Amino acid sequence: MTDARTLLLAIPHWPTIAAGVASNCPVAVMHMSQVVDATPAAVDQGVIPGIRRREAQRLCPDLEMIDNDEARNIRRFHLIVTALESITPRVEISTGGWCSFPTRGPSRYFGGDKTLAQLVAERALEALCDTLGVSEVPSVIKPRVGIADSRFAACLAAFPQNLPFIRVVAPGANSEFLASLPVDVLGSKDSPLVNAPDLVDVFRRLGLHTLGDIASLPADHLLARFGSPGLLAHRLSLGLDSRTPQTDLISDVVMEESEVDPPTDHTETIVFLAKALADEIHKRLSSEGSVCTQILIEVESEHGESCSRYWRHEHQFTPTAITDRVRWQLEGWCHSATGPTGRLSLVRLTSSEVVPDDGHQLGFWGGETLSDERVVRSLTRIQGMLGSDAVTVAEHNGGRRLSDIERRVSLTVAGFDPDRSIAIPETTDAPWPGRLPTPLPVAVFQQAHLLVVTDAGGQPVRVDGRGQIGGELAHVQGELLGSHSITSWGGPWFLDERWWDPARKRRQARFQLLLADGTAHLCVVQSGKWWLEASYE
Repeated sequence: MTDARTLLLAIPHWPTIAAGVASNCPVAVMHMSQVVDATPAAVDQGVIPGIRRREAQRLCPDLEMIDNDEARNIRRFHLIVTALESITPRVEISTGGWCSFPTRGPSRYFGGDKTLAQLVAERALEALCDTLGVSEVPSVIKPRVGIADSRFAACLAAFPQNLPFIRVVAPGANSEFLASLPVDVLGSKDSPLVNAPDLVDVFRRLGLHTLGDIASLPADHLLARFGSPGLLAHRLSLGLDSRTPQTDLISDVVMEESEVDPPTDHTETIVFLAKALADEIHKRLSSEGSVCTQILIEVESEHGESCSRYWRHEHQFTPTAITDRVRWQLEGWCHSATGPTGRLSLVRLTSSEVVPDDGHQLGFWGGETLSDERVVRSLTRIQGMLGSDAVTVAEHNGGRRLSDIERRVSLTVAGFDPDRSIAIPETTDAPWPGRLPTPLPVAVFQQAHLLVVTDAGGQPVRVDGRGQIGGELAHVQGELLGSHSITSWGGPWFLDERWWDPARKRRQARFQLLLADGTAHLCVVQSGKWWLEASYE
């Protein structure tokens, strides 16, 4: 039982490269308050993928944090993929900075795996230099290439403990190559078991420290004890992928296309049509108990130009996931030098790899309800009408100021999937000295509003550098609030942040005001001025 021999290309630190930040600046890319990538300068200070936001800030006080944007990652990766298409048209994109393809044909044509790997690395490096606009890139972000008898083994070969940047595992040597690797690699982001960290932890506690230890166990025992994840771990340890790439189309049943009449210049029109096609493919496959793991997206213009891409998912594509990839592919193609010269006239989706559906297990206590389904449908419809970034959810983080404690992020950035239940972002109970006391305000204004706060004699109330109040608060006036008497107030809560950074330091005093009309508000004093920041319910 063997898998297709696969070449995998990976460019380290691609999320930070796609964000356009320099490698010598301490920058981290965040997703759900967790570091997913960091520049070499940040890594040198201990900021590594997987740690939480507050730990990263503790290790590197000057760290700049930006949100992960998969659309940005894919869009900038377009030039790299285009360079590889001169070698083979079957490049499969997994995510930004990662792609792979079967080596059977290309390896024969170019004279062997080593020659092919070297050629891929050279062309990817040239494209990377063109993307960054430089003649040479640091070795830490140079492309990595791995070739093995399975995609999982190729991923691990592309990132050895030490150099070189190219590693070719001999045919039939997958199990020997994997035997000495730690069991932790089963839970890495490159593994189909990335969502099963508990299983990896159980393996460690049972004394199974390497993939060779797991491969030596009987497959039926792992299946009986751990179910399908245990069997998958055994297959991966033997050097077999969970799925074998298929190079032939399944049937016409899983291919849908739509002509655009009249042709259009708007990519959102193509995306809207692709959503209907993806729904139809998903419906037909579901009726047969199957799911799509590889999709071919083809778009044509009225001048006969075309852009085709293979996209791979380690688990299964949902209609929304397919639609997102259509949008990313169009953005990359239309903004490139080789983009279409005419209007878009056709979109075609082909499910080129189908596997049995493993199902979706609901929680024991509760589960998805009809109300959940209606909410998800509503959010999906709004996304389709206004765009993927038009709908936002609250993301909770640690911090002292309201803008740090809670902020609005798009559903796409938050990892929203309409075909699964919505996961509430994780909250933190870590102490933050100087943070606001509970309850927190309900309405937080995007822009603070200027106020005038006076005492009983009509004199402005000031707060000195030590947090001492220059009078009793009696009256407040502002464009948004109007003019009101202050019946009660609390504070000040003094805040002095980032005093070591002249560009980002902040000193302010915060007050809670209860007005005569019964409303309560949060106000801050900064640089001698009063500002309305939020309101309580």
